[in-house]
Amino acid sequence: MIIRTFLTSLLILSFIGSKSAAAMESIPCHLCALLEEESDTKIKSIGNWRGFSASSISMIQFQGNLEDYNASWGARDGLGLMTDNVAKSWRMEFNPFEKRQRILGEFVGLTTGVGFDWWHLGIDDRHRLHYEDASNSVIADALNPDSLQVSKNHIDAVYLRVPLLASLHTYKKGGNGFHLEMGLVAGYRLLSRYTFILKNSTSASASAIDLPVNLMQLHGRIAVGFGKMSILTEVSLLPFFDENPTNVPSMHSFSLGFQFRFSD
Repeated sequence: MIIRTFLTSLLILSFIGSKSAAAMESIPCHLCALLEEESDTKIKSIGNWRGFSASSISMIQFQGNLEDYNASWGARDGLGLMTDNVAKSWRMEFNPFEKRQRILGEFVGLTTGVGFDWWHLGIDDRHRLHYEDASNSVIADALNPDSLQVSKNHIDAVYLRVPLLASLHTYKKGGNGFHLEMGLVAGYRLLSRYTFILKNSTSASASAIDLPVNLMQLHGRIAVGFGKMSILTEVSLLPFFDENPTNVPSMHSFSLGFQFRFSD
């Protein structure tokens, strides 16, 4: 009787053990499925930073502080900066990396990433820029276009940039609906150069001067659009030139253009 009871108990324990093992084996499978589903969901969270943009350039002059200030549209007189001329002054972005963190489903999130920003600012044939230590500002020498032929006169600057943008979508996934992204973009200047080339009938004179283009960049950014296309605007919170003019306002850049989001 005792032996029969012992054998019966062993059979029951073996049955329970096999069921438990089967249940334990099924747990990792369910867990893997959940993780794969979550990974797929994260991959489908698309922002509107990763892409390419082209914009025109303008300037805003600002003097004073937030309580007592004087602001006006356009570059400073006497510099010959060809703003609002998209053929001479333009800006291009190439943003290869992006990460969007969901906050409220797919509709509200935060977008960050890494990108590159190239500014090309043209100067007319009647001015040559240089930095004056006495006034702590960028000034221009007047040229006579009748006796001098200027073939190149422009500033180039390239920045490495990182954004922090609030991201609003009206689509659940796929990226084909209305979107709005706005926030700040910080940048670090990788290179800058002012190129000035004179030509005459027999020779050419070229110079590359390092004007004090601001080392740091901090822009307010708004991108609004539908699908892969956006209207993009950025305004600089820091001056374009790293200068401290005493009697003239500092210049802050403003750009307006279009952005195309890369396919995912």
